Amino acid sequence: MIVLLIYNSLGVLNAQDKVCLDNTEQFIIASKYVTGENYIIQVGLPIGYSNSQKSYPVLYVLDGDKSFGMTKEIADWLMWNNEIKNIIVVGIGYGKGTDAWWTKRARDYTPNKDTIIGKDFLNAGGADNFVKFIKSELFPVINKTYRTNPDSDAISGLSFGGLLSSYILFTQPEMFKDYIIIAPTLVWNDKNILKLENEYFNNHKELNKTIYIAYGSLDYKDWVINPTDEFIQIVKTHNYLGLKFVPKIFDGETHISVLSTAITHGLKTIFML
Repeated sequence: MIVLLIYNSLGVLNAQDKVCLDNTEQFIIASKYVTGENYIIQVGLPIGYSNSQKSYPVLYVLDGDKSFGMTKEIADWLMWNNEIKNIIVVGIGYGKGTDAWWTKRARDYTPNKDTIIGKDFLNAGGADNFVKFIKSELFPVINKTYRTNPDSDAISGLSFGGLLSSYILFTQPEMFKDYIIIAPTLVWNDKNILKLENEYFNNHKELNKTIYIAYGSLDYKDWVINPTDEFIQIVKTHNYLGLKFVPKIFDGETHISVLSTAITHGLKTIFML
């Protein structure tokens, strides 16, 4: 392969090939449930995948445009040091740039409209269609293409992604075995997630899951900290049978800076050896 190298004005060599991550693949799924959307699916495979016949747990990562690379590399470090099981990391993204990502995630990760913090997101409320995409279009492709253990699927999401993960947990809990919920915006739609959790508890006393939920002490109090604390206390009080519930507050971390730390601890909680 010939790589074109060009000196810039500072005398530094610039390679024109894009940087890529080892052991990764990427493809597009055109969704019939989310009209007009072509999702970019990124897959990170564990080292040695091609030389084995093993099946692996899968972590589905929301905000794949921003979070896939970081999550995959953190997982690689932890797998390399034998701190977690070998896993497949799947990122769900859009590939259309930051502005499109910001708008599309608001559509896909919110279960309904909101008149307070959601007033600027006019396209909000598309979570049900997005969940159908994951369940009926993404899962079949991943499970057919790769050696997976669907009984061990997990999901990871930050902010609106944490809201969506919580929504799935109490409306379609069978979709994922485990959850990494980071700085969720549970204030959305008058804390409707708390109502969904209560409805679930009224009909189910068992929740055979591992839930890792975290936020930073410098996060937004009204949007994240207060409703998350309320959620944590309610889940603890309900004391579901079979539930491993691991809440964590990271001192000095913000809504964004908490992400890498929480992913690290979440991976070690969910996929511990």
